[in-house]
Amino acid sequence: MLFVSREYNRSIPGALKNAIDWASRPWGQNSFHHIAAGVIGASIGAIGTALGQQSLRAVLSFCNPRQMTTPEAYVHYAPEIFTAEGEATNEATATFLREYMTEFRDHIVRVLAVLPR
Repeated sequence: MLFVSREYNRSIPGALKNAIDWASRPWGQNSFHHIAAGVIGASIGAIGTALGQQSLRAVLSFCNPRQMTTPEAYVHYAPEIFTAEGEATNEATATFLREYMTEFRDHIVRVLAVLPR
């Protein structure tokens, strides 16, 4: 599962936190237990979504997914970097995103090798 989120007041949106809370219930039926998870975000701000991602990782740690901790992904967002369809027009950004997704795919394979669903 890949979590992509906006940062709100240096944390995650309330709706995302609520969705995670609901998916972790009822007790003993946590939907996130042992799944592969990655966190990535984009922001117009100078520090990207660093604080929101930190908050999201803390929330997820309670739910026990196998989080990919590197590479971290703080994508600078600007309208000229992405098309309306979400395609990266900046080659450095496109390359970074491809490499990130390759790492995430490899992370999923490693998690499933140890903890088959």
